[in-house]
Amino acid sequence: MSHDIVISAPRDMKNSNAPLILQRSDDDFVSAIMEDMKTADSRLSLRDDEAQAQDDTLHVLKLYQPIQRQHHVAVIEAWCDTPGGPRVDPARISSAGMVLRRIRGSQYEGWMRAKGRLRGWVGVDRLGPDRSDPDSTLRLATKTTGVADIDRSLISFALENDDSLLNESVIPLFAAPPDVCASANKTIYYGIVQTTSSELAEGPATFEDDTFTAASDTFRNHLVQALRGEYMDLALTGENLIPQWFEAVEMPGQNAPAGLPDDQWSALTGSAATTMKRFILMLRQLATEFGVFVDGVDYSAVVNELKAIVLPLTLREGDTVQRTTTADVFLQNAVKILLSHDGTADTTEMPLYWPALDSAAANRLVNALFNAMTARFATVKGQSGRFDQRGATYAVRSFVRLKPDGPCLAKTVWSDYSDPFVIAPWYEGSGASPVQIPLPDVTDRNLLKSLKPNVAFVVPPALQSLFSQSPKDMLAGSGSADTSLTLGWICSFSIPIITICAFISLNIFLSLFDLIFQWMFFLKICIPYPKKK
Repeated sequence: MSHDIVISAPRDMKNSNAPLILQRSDDDFVSAIMEDMKTADSRLSLRDDEAQAQDDTLHVLKLYQPIQRQHHVAVIEAWCDTPGGPRVDPARISSAGMVLRRIRGSQYEGWMRAKGRLRGWVGVDRLGPDRSDPDSTLRLATKTTGVADIDRSLISFALENDDSLLNESVIPLFAAPPDVCASANKTIYYGIVQTTSSELAEGPATFEDDTFTAASDTFRNHLVQALRGEYMDLALTGENLIPQWFEAVEMPGQNAPAGLPDDQWSALTGSAATTMKRFILMLRQLATEFGVFVDGVDYSAVVNELKAIVLPLTLREGDTVQRTTTADVFLQNAVKILLSHDGTADTTEMPLYWPALDSAAANRLVNALFNAMTARFATVKGQSGRFDQRGATYAVRSFVRLKPDGPCLAKTVWSDYSDPFVIAPWYEGSGASPVQIPLPDVTDRNLLKSLKPNVAFVVPPALQSLFSQSPKDMLAGSGSADTSLTLGWICSFSIPIITICAFISLNIFLSLFDLIFQWMFFLKICIPYPKKK
């Protein structure tokens, strides 16, 4: 008689049809867990190892990465939903696995492959019904009828949909050793919950927030007024742009930068400072964020919009027609002069103001800038990793594949989803004991003699000439590298000594930054311990 199969946590450990997730910090944690699975009392003690850390922001379960010396093991039991709930005969199970899915809103996403390509996170609804097998071959097999011609037509029709070939990444579940299952009188499977991965999805990276678009307030409000198509004042109108303007407003000192006229210095340290800073921010946004005027980047769409913007110039004596320049030419020269300090840039005059654009032109400019940012982001970010999204929420779900049994066809039986969880960033403490790095005693001269150099740096001639100068000159900013030298150097050091120097520097800088962040109480814990002489 056919009956249902249930996949759940071990029933005497947790009343849940979802996998039980244990957290362990010991090295041979799998063997220890399997040993504890044998008896009822030791299984009860394992309940204390259930993952319980909570994320303070999202208030969900938090799992750690292996680098934090914590490991997570999912454990399930397969049993028959009949009176007495007997264990499933392991011989009936062909394989078992677990999927780790990302929760996005009310939808689940799986890490998918198709046609030899890693697609990344894709909605699991594209696999078909809720309990569809993650393997495309097995999903297609369920469409067969046993009639060859009909089956060929059904498979051919199914393959017209690319989603039919999606394969979800599966974490293998392993059957507990026979003696463990026999002692526990349970059919137990276990697997390591994956919390880190080096896999990268094919295709360019995209923004994680779907609401971040060209029309979103977040993007528009980030832009300087002129890039939103609004009117904007400009500083030092009619004057020729010079590199000293940047230093005057971004790195102001007690005295004017060399070569900056006194009247301009007075203006840039007074009422014109804010206006000039806003203009320089505009140049930075164009060059760094959107890649405009950067070699190797296609910024033609933005330039086409800037070409249509006419900037008025100051009238000179005898002028009867308004002098103008186009925004693309002006901004390209401004980037060269103020940001790149390029001495080959054409002489460029500061316009009177940046004019407001009509709504259609403003929208075209904003859209072009957003597209440029998207392309720039894809270039800088590269491909998306599996666990790149900070604060993403995940859940695991287990399954077993049953072999055909008489009139019962082969099928995939699923558990429920686990509680949602986040993955802690690598730098967060997990409660595990810190890794200890013994340092040599630098006061022991005999010990120091034994610390032979074991790492070497190949130093270019110009860099070596710089280091050969007086440290006081270097601190005063008067040191310079002699580029005429052709003799390179190989300098050998002892890694323990480098570690000591890094440790000393770390303590110095921690103390200095503690004046700002007041973090020493949280970051540094020193306790004495007795050491035999």
